[in-house]
Amino acid sequence: MADPMQIVPVDRSLPVDRALRIYGVLANRAETTGAREKLSKHLMQMFNEGEKDQHRLTVNGLSYLQKLDRERDSRN
Repeated sequence: MADPMQIVPVDRSLPVDRALRIYGVLANRAETTGAREKLSKHLMQMFNEGEKDQHRLTVNGLSYLQKLDRERDSRN
C-alpha cells in the first residue's frame, strides 16, 4: 500500500497558516507586519530543498516565527 502522504498533494500554504495560528496562540502575539511573507519564503525554500512533510514544515515555521520575534524584541 502506498504512503498516503505521497498520494495527497502538499498544500504549501497550510503549514504557513497553521504555524501563524499556533504561534499567535502560544506566544499571545498578533501577526507582525511581514511575518507571513518571510515565513512563506522560508518554508518555500525548505519545500524546494525536499521537505514535503507538512508537520515538519509547521514545526520549523514555529521555530522561525520565534526567531523573528526574538530579533524584533532585541531591536526594541
